[in-house]
Formats: sequence, C-alpha cells, structure tokens
Amino acid sequence: MTSRKASFKDSVTDKSITPPRLARQAKSFTYQRLHRGRQLRKLLGACLTRWLFTLVLCVSVYLVLWQYSSRTAMVTSKKKEFNTLIVGLSILLSLNLASSLKHMVATLRWWVLSLKEWKPREVDLVLQSENISRMVRLLYVSRRYSLRAYVIIWVAINVAAQIGLATLGLTYNVNGADKIVPTRPGLVSVPDLSTLQTYKLTSPSGNTSTSQTENALRYTANSYGMVGLAAGVNPNVLNPPQPGSLFNPDVSPISCINTTCVSWFYESTPPDASYYLMAATNRSVATTSSCESWRVTQGGSGDVETITIADDKKTTVKVPTKNGPLQTTFIVDPHKDQHIGWSIVSAFEASAVDPWFYRCNVSVAPVTNAVIPEHQLGDNVKLMAPAAIALQGYGSSSLGTNVSDRIQFQSYPAETFLGSICGGNNAQMGYQTSSFAAGVILATAQSNSNLNVTGQMPLKGITLDINNWAYVHVVLGLIMGLQLLFALVSVVLSNMVMVRDHSYLGEAALLRSALGDLSYQAIMCSERELASLFPETTTIRCPQ
Repeated sequence: MTSRKASFKDSVTDKSITPPRLARQAKSFTYQRLHRGRQLRKLLGACLTRWLFTLVLCVSVYLVLWQYSSRTAMVTSKKKEFNTLIVGLSILLSLNLASSLKHMVATLRWWVLSLKEWKPREVDLVLQSENISRMVRLLYVSRRYSLRAYVIIWVAINVAAQIGLATLGLTYNVNGADKIVPTRPGLVSVPDLSTLQTYKLTSPSGNTSTSQTENALRYTANSYGMVGLAAGVNPNVLNPPQPGSLFNPDVSPISCINTTCVSWFYESTPPDASYYLMAATNRSVATTSSCESWRVTQGGSGDVETITIADDKKTTVKVPTKNGPLQTTFIVDPHKDQHIGWSIVSAFEASAVDPWFYRCNVSVAPVTNAVIPEHQLGDNVKLMAPAAIALQGYGSSSLGTNVSDRIQFQSYPAETFLGSICGGNNAQMGYQTSSFAAGVILATAQSNSNLNVTGQMPLKGITLDINNWAYVHVVLGLIMGLQLLFALVSVVLSNMVMVRDHSYLGEAALLRSALGDLSYQAIMCSERELASLFPETTTIRCPQ
C-alpha cells in the first residue's frame, strides 16, 4: 500500500534520520514482481471450480425434475422424497452461488483499491466487502458515486442470484393425481360378472318359472345394451386406458374399430378403505359381428307378414311384426340362434325404396388378461349379450313374445343409432350389433354388485407438473451463464493488479506501512475510531 500525508514533509528535518517505516515499506512493496500468468491460472482455477460445481448442481436439479415429472403417477410418500432432493439441491446451489460471488468480490477489491486514492475508512470497508452488510455501509460512508454504483451493482447481483433460485420453485407444482394413480397388489372390488342381476330392473314376483327367469334376463340384457350405448362409443379406434387411469364418465370404456368392439374393465378400492378410487385394469373383452346382407324383393315396406330376399333360393322370411317403413327389426330365435358366446341375429331394414335383410354372427371373446375366475364372464352374460339387441323378454305381441319358446324381436326407428339405415353395408350393421353387445357387458359391470378379490388396488397418488420446460431452461441457463460471465469479468479485472491471498496475516502485513505511524492505542480502537486517527488528508491506494 502507498499512503500520502500532508504532514509528512514537515516531519522530515534531518537528512541523516532513517526514513520512516511507511516510505521503506511502500518502496519494497512496489518492487515486488507480479507473475500475471501464474496469478491468472490461479484465479481461473478457483472460479471455474465453483462454476463446475454450479453446473453439476444445475444438471442434478434438472434430472430430478425430469425424472419425477416423467412418471405418470407416484405414491404420496414420493412427495417427501422429491421435496428432500429438490430442497437439498437448491440449498447447495444457493450456498455455492454465494460462495462464488464472495470469491469474486474478494478478488475484485484489490482492483477497486488500485483505481484511486481512497480514504482509510473506505479502504477498510472495501477490504471487508465479502460481507454484504459491510459493503452496504459504503453507500453512506463514501461520497464517491463510482464506489456507490459498484456497491449497488454487486448487491443487485447477489439479490438477483437468490431471486433466480426462488423463481425455479415457480416452474413446477406437486399436485394430487387426478387422471392416473399408482397401484399395488391388494384387496379390490370388482363387478360380479357371473350373471345378469335382474332384480334392479324387474319387479319382485313369486313366479320363479324358467320362462319368467329367462324373460327377466332378456329384458335386462336389452336394457343394459341401451344403457351401455348411452355411455358413448369411441368409433374407429381401439384406445385402451392405461392401467391405473381413473374412471372418467366423459370417456367411454367402449372402443370400436370396424366390426369389433372392446369393453375395458375397472377395479375400485374395497368398501372398508378410507378413500374411494376406481382405476382401469389391463383386462378387456371383445365383441365381434360378421354380417351378410340381401336386398328384399317383396314386402320390403314393412307392412306384410313375410318378405322375400334376393339370395340364391329367394328365401321367404316371416316377420314377427308389421311396423311399416323407416325402421329396423332385429330378430332372434332363442332355441336355434342363441348360444353361449355367440348368436345369430337377423335384421330387417324396412323401406319403401331400398329394403334390406341381414344375418349377423355376433360373438363374445374370453376376457383378456383374466387371472382369477371372478374376472371371467358368466354363461348367462355370454348367452344374452350377443343377442341382446333383439331380445325383448317381457312384452305383448301377436306371437306372445313373453313366452320363452317364441321368437324374440326389437324394432328401432331409423332416427336412432340402432335403426339407422345401413343400405346393405355389412360393416355398419356389424358395428351396430357388436357395439350393442359390448354395451351390455359395460352396463353389467357398472350395475352389478361387487366382489372383493385380490388385484391391483388403486392408491392415492401425486404428479409433478412442469408448467413450462422453457422456464426451467431459462432459469438454470441464466444461473450457469451469468455466473460464468461474472467470474470471467472478475478474473480479467483482478488480474490487472496483484491479488493478495485471503489471509488476515497477509492483509496485516500489507497494511503495516499505512499503520506504522499510528500510536499504540490504535490496537484497542474500533474501526471508526481507528479511521479518525489518520489525518484528514490521508489517502491509501493499492499499487498495480
């Protein structure tokens, strides 16, 4: 350090007197050789080490966010695990940034002291600038606007670094899982698929004859088919729900492609659970319909008892009802056409212009991915579902459809989905009949009572939602980029002067020349009192 005092010349009265320690010390300090290349490597090594640590921490934060956000759902205990990791990494990153900024200002202080002649009080606070609170004192201690600007800029950089870290917490949210939940093996409730439970749609009766029981099943099957279709059908796509997906009434569990329709099954928590969740499984059942069609050559208007179709034999078919044109009548003979797992269903599309007759083979496949017997469809379900579109059960007609050994039929107007005009399109008629059978199975699963069996129990879950990955990239990129920029700037500026080691003994040795003329009482003085011991004209400057 070099120091100037107005009273220094007055104190020198005899040339033979030994020069003051201040002059001798300044001279010896000035001639010390500065190895700029060695110092530059040392400064770069210290700054880049801290920056590499920041890089590792930022990459770790990014990987944690990516890893947890990529999971569709996690158990609630994962929230503590995630919070522990992200908070720990954020704290380490904050400490490393603070350490890096502290190191930068510790090296820059020598460059600042070399710019001008400073008051002793200013020099004291600049040397303590690693402490932000001490640096802030320069705002009212110093009258130099350049020094005040330096303080303001450095405080702003420190504040911005912490704000950047805080902003990182605004880029993600930990929310309760509302679309898909985790599962684990346990007790679950599944629908009883062993039979069609008719008691919900039929009135109690003491008559338990075979005919009444079968009619109840037929009536229930046809009603369930209408209910299942009302839930909606996804046409031209087989889009299975992901296992664990929560039941959404706005998304139909039936998907169809061509003449094949698939119903997906769900499991729910048992009745004694403290919460209720219904989640999708990997089990499904497919219904398929293969149809043939012939144009009706006689009686196609729907107002006669028999029709003639344009097959090789010009077959005559008896129609169970005369409902006129613009309607489709589905017909099945329970004794001949109805079987467990498949049925032959006939359809008469009455029209005054273009009538058609269809014969479709509607089948139900075994349940896919069934593990236990309770997952399979019962024989009653497999018997009734394929023919349900034509089943009537209870009802009055000229043929006595309430008798089990007679023809079963149902008519649907052309304005409805089931009665819509197909015009000889076998695929469209197959789609109608197979989707109705799938609707029966869907409504059965939703309406029947439940059984408690082993399965994949849905659990309460959480998801990590990233609002916008671009914000994460910007925040982490700015943290790494700005730290590197400030580090390089501080290294370049600091290397213009000799940077002293961060040693209190070294600083004391450096300041020895400036403090040599102070009295012994300076040892017990506070920093303010110590500064007042210097003459008002005293200034100190670090040599370059």
